[in-house]
Amino acid sequence: MCIHKIPYVLACTVFVIYSQLHLVFTFSTADQIIGNGYPVETYAVETKDHYMVGLERIPYSKNGNKTIGKPIILLHGLYGTSMFYTLSNKSLSFILSDAGFDVWLLNFRLAGISKYLKNPKTNVVTPLRNISWDFSFDELGIYDTTAAIDFILNKTGYSTLHMGGYSFGATICLIALAERPEYNKKIDKLVLIVPTARMKYYDRRLIILKIFPFLFHRTLKGREYIPKMKHPDNQWFGNQCKNKKYMKLICIFAMDILQGNYLSIDYSTIDILKTYPQPTSVKVMTHYYQLILADYFRKYDYGKIGNIKHYQSITPPSYDLSQITAATYIYHSKYDVIAPPKDIKWLIQRLPNVKNVTMVKKFSHMGFATSPYLRPINILIVKHLLDNK
Repeated sequence: MCIHKIPYVLACTVFVIYSQLHLVFTFSTADQIIGNGYPVETYAVETKDHYMVGLERIPYSKNGNKTIGKPIILLHGLYGTSMFYTLSNKSLSFILSDAGFDVWLLNFRLAGISKYLKNPKTNVVTPLRNISWDFSFDELGIYDTTAAIDFILNKTGYSTLHMGGYSFGATICLIALAERPEYNKKIDKLVLIVPTARMKYYDRRLIILKIFPFLFHRTLKGREYIPKMKHPDNQWFGNQCKNKKYMKLICIFAMDILQGNYLSIDYSTIDILKTYPQPTSVKVMTHYYQLILADYFRKYDYGKIGNIKHYQSITPPSYDLSQITAATYIYHSKYDVIAPPKDIKWLIQRLPNVKNVTMVKKFSHMGFATSPYLRPINILIVKHLLDNK
């Protein structure tokens, strides 16, 4: 495994972009960490299938004696970056840091700072259009997540760490531990925030895509990744939301659409729209859609012939959730339309070591990052992590 430490220049806001012919100012997770007064370190890790993934680290709190505690790694959601955990002073990464944890934030391949990491063979940043986007859920769990876990344990000297994921990030946690069950021994406690696994009762607004699935495939036909944009970490709409007061209502409406219903939003978290959505492989999107269409949680469906080639079966195998033996803590919302309670119940019944389930009534799906009532639930997460019983 090739490991590089990224030189930290101008608070990581200046990166050499794709062609390396010009500089562009980006908005990063590190900016938010520094803006809230916390220390930050950034690292790059090469996976076994030769992608680069970036990690931001908050080694200790801005309060206290700079003692570095037990590590925890957090995985972000679909179309997102590690910024999910740093949007306000009530965000989970800061609450964890203040409680004494060594907080590590993973950016999946080609998301967040991972897009700007140099190829260790060429020593240059590879343009997105020249990188293979032939990956789905499995690679993010089997390669990205396990590489990050191994790096953190090696760096810190701990034998175990805590792991948490939000939404799609929780999905990848499940896949990593189901497909690489030996990693359960490296996880002390597993925190799943609004996890998506089986998605039978997923947002009913997508019913048209279930009735006419060709609409989904026609939209993505011939593409490797979406969306394609010049500056994914400095998006025009997000900047307008932050800088133009007259845009406030429009931006709040956009956030409501993203989370699926109308619940209180902390407007300071609108910064997420500066980096959302991130480029995502069409294969990841297709896999996600396959799960929405049916009543299962299983691997990517290549079609009958492709499945025989990949799995020696005409249907993809299901992820074996019984392999996930790490102590599991689940947090979800009564009004979530993306990870609704019925699907959460299905997941709970299949995980062998669930220690606690917390349902929050006032949150939507994105409420665990954007709600003004965020602090109490994050303090509860910390309490569960610190509980040695």
